Amino acid sequence: MEGVGAASSIIAVIELSAKVASLCVKYSTAVKNAKPDIERLLRQLKGLQITLLGAQELLKSPNGKSLKTAQELVDGLSNCESQLKEVQSKLDKKFSKGQKVMTKLGFRALQWPFQSKEVDSIIKNLKRFRDTLSMDLTVDQKVVDVSQMFVLSKLPTANDAAFDSYADEHDARCHPETRTELLKDIDEWARNPKGKGIFWLNGMAGTGKSTISRTVAQSFANQGLLGASFFFKRGERDRSNAALLFTTIAAQLVLKEPGLTSHIRAAIEADPSVTRKALKEQFEKLILKPLENLRDRLDDTKTIVLVIDALDECERDNDIRVIVSLLSQAKSLSSIRLRAFLTSRPELPVRLGFNTIKGRYQDLVLHEIPNPIIEHDIAAYLHFELASIRNEHNDLFPNRRLPPDWPGSQTVRDLAKMAVPLFIFAATVCRFIRDPAWCDPGDRLAKVLEYQSGTQQSEIDKLDATYLPVLDRLLVGSEASKRSLLSEFRMVVGPIVLLAEPLPIRSLARLLGVEEKVIIRRLEPLHSVLSVPASPTSPVRMFHLSFHDFLVDHNKQGTNPFWIDRGATNEKIATRCLELLSDHLKKDICDLRIPGTARADIESSVIDSHLPSYVRYACLYWVHHLQQSNTRIGDGHQVHTFFERHFLHWLEALSLLGKISDSVRMIKNLQGLVSPGTSSTVSAFLHDAARFILSFRQIIDLCPLQTYASAIVFAPTTSIIRGLFRNCVSDLITLLPRADLEWDACLQTLERDKGWISALAFSPDGTALATAWDDWTVQLWDIATGEHQQTLQGHSDLMTALAFSPDGATLASASYDKTVRLWDIASGEHRRTFGGHNSTLRRLLFLDGNFLVADRGFLRITHSPADKSTDQEADIGPLFVGDKWIRQDGKNLIWLPPKFRAHAVAVHGSTIALGLASGQVGFFRLARKE
Repeated sequence: MEGVGAASSIIAVIELSAKVASLCVKYSTAVKNAKPDIERLLRQLKGLQITLLGAQELLKSPNGKSLKTAQELVDGLSNCESQLKEVQSKLDKKFSKGQKVMTKLGFRALQWPFQSKEVDSIIKNLKRFRDTLSMDLTVDQKVVDVSQMFVLSKLPTANDAAFDSYADEHDARCHPETRTELLKDIDEWARNPKGKGIFWLNGMAGTGKSTISRTVAQSFANQGLLGASFFFKRGERDRSNAALLFTTIAAQLVLKEPGLTSHIRAAIEADPSVTRKALKEQFEKLILKPLENLRDRLDDTKTIVLVIDALDECERDNDIRVIVSLLSQAKSLSSIRLRAFLTSRPELPVRLGFNTIKGRYQDLVLHEIPNPIIEHDIAAYLHFELASIRNEHNDLFPNRRLPPDWPGSQTVRDLAKMAVPLFIFAATVCRFIRDPAWCDPGDRLAKVLEYQSGTQQSEIDKLDATYLPVLDRLLVGSEASKRSLLSEFRMVVGPIVLLAEPLPIRSLARLLGVEEKVIIRRLEPLHSVLSVPASPTSPVRMFHLSFHDFLVDHNKQGTNPFWIDRGATNEKIATRCLELLSDHLKKDICDLRIPGTARADIESSVIDSHLPSYVRYACLYWVHHLQQSNTRIGDGHQVHTFFERHFLHWLEALSLLGKISDSVRMIKNLQGLVSPGTSSTVSAFLHDAARFILSFRQIIDLCPLQTYASAIVFAPTTSIIRGLFRNCVSDLITLLPRADLEWDACLQTLERDKGWISALAFSPDGTALATAWDDWTVQLWDIATGEHQQTLQGHSDLMTALAFSPDGATLASASYDKTVRLWDIASGEHRRTFGGHNSTLRRLLFLDGNFLVADRGFLRITHSPADKSTDQEADIGPLFVGDKWIRQDGKNLIWLPPKFRAHAVAVHGSTIALGLASGQVGFFRLARKE
């Protein structure tokens, strides 16, 4: 008996014990010699009731459905009930017989039916049950708590992503008199059993989407419906991408529904790397399947709402499409109504994502709501906020009181008209008028109204009206003072709006190489457009992304005195990053000393103390800023000089930060910035650096100091990196083994813990590789970084062939189960299965968008838009890999040693992937034929 059964049994025993206690009270007033026994029994019954009530409350708690109530508890409930019924029976029987005697001799003639020894036995039995119940429930609760703590420790989460995070606790919610119909519609959508799985609220910048999201999340939380929330934010490290989206949601769900704990724990223990897998695997294993398994512990169908805000601020366009697709699958849950409330700008990647799930979502466009409704809501907000400002001002300055009707209904209407449809205008104006850096709210309001005539043309004009009243107030004094102020503004605010993630004032000062007081001085009058925390260790953030848009808009270069040159500012940031790293980075920066120390064994506090936030930022983002500046690099450039001195130190730091894979993309991006013709030295260095990272990425990622051990030791003797950093080899190595002379044809090696490969396929652009394994799964890999992207499952036997569609969006897989499956690459979803083949399919091809399979040496169309059939000869291309030889144009070209003889082969242009017996994938590239 568990859950509801245990709870109902406890209620029955509580009621029974109360009846027995009531009878004992009656006896205590009637009998003479048994009062001590009765009082002892009453005390035990009271203690039993307290324990039972505690158990009842525990079963009602969020953890109640997770308690694995032991069979001993059920047996104990039964035994306790039997004991109490026996006591009740004797008390009732004696009481009934004594009633006739009591009518003649009085109530005190009633006799107690138990001897003291019998009472001792009853008390002993009840105490034994009470102690057992207490122990079982305590242990059970501790097991649940420990398991929950374990799961939460294994789920990486994004800082400040939840709607009620401390960092955003003062962000606005909707005023009670605004958005009333919209909020009602959203609430009805969530509660409607037949409602769509997704509600998409979209609108252009500044229309109030995030404020609505926070209000909706708070409302659902108050009603007990909110499962989790995630607020994307561009420029925030953990919130600008989807890497931690589903793990963060899973962690919040565990706290909301403790019954999920065991299911998510099982998923993590079955695959400890699941939290780093593709979004599809994370969603299915950490959210969808655990929720489906929760059904057995629920009394009825439960509604859980996820709130995801600013989806358009997710960095990778493909991730946006995947997120939308995955959330639409929640409709498949049978006993859980999982609803997802999403907001975004109507950007193309988001629209494309929703285009793939037509009919499975409800939407509303904020800026298409009739203007009178928006104007009414903004006016209500302004009326409330300006009245609050008036009252605050009058309390602080009783000698300069504002009139009771300030600012007046007409002024509120004028401001509302200026704002429509941008709520950000109203919010910024109110912050500006309230800002204590200025002395007179009336004066500030008049400044805003000066921009009234120019706000009706376009959104960008409205941004002028939103931000220029705030900034123009800075331009006071002489022309020299104004120039100085604008210079400081660009030096401080320019980086703030362009940083890849926000930094605290202290770190910002170190990064920019300026004094903290300069930054504080420049930010002091900007509290209405920037969130400037009192603590120098808390990040400075923009209130709204539109402030960035306003400052860097190229069309405003000649009209906005505060315009920021995006390219020049990014170049300055990149320069400062490299200067900072040159001063800070060194070999064994964390003083680990032992080359084999695993990164996983290093305390995060040790890493943080040696790589503070400004150094960490510089390590991760200097290439980003250089790329954004469109700077060209050549021989002798600062990048070249930095790498010749600190390349290995930089790799070590990236490894310590868990970001070594990012170095592959960064080197590739740098190669794209090299000036042609005059950069042979830096080009050669970057080429060697790419080979070095691809060859040793896995061991450097595992053990940071292997950068100076295995990586240097086994790099070719002609490697530029080896030559420059030979003196950095670990002191423990006194004799270096003989290494290859040059980098061989193997570009990099992909491997997993176990298994072997039965089929391979390159994507059409050569950026991804699909590998079919002996466990009947397909894995997709990023060729540039060697990172595993996602796993596809569904076949019931070993796979024999793989093929990508010409656009790279679809993968076909053939198996010994004589089926062919089509997969959507972006989402990992299985689209369609084709069966009925008479023989095993050994090769797959896509031609002209039609899916074809090779059967006995010929190609047969299995599916095409026109549903036609044809036979064609297969073209295997200029390169062919046999058992022992790589051939070109029918001639033996390269002999393959035994360890490189492959189970599976894929060719893309001049690049060959070999699936080896070891379970590894080796990549080779041949020189192109002229």
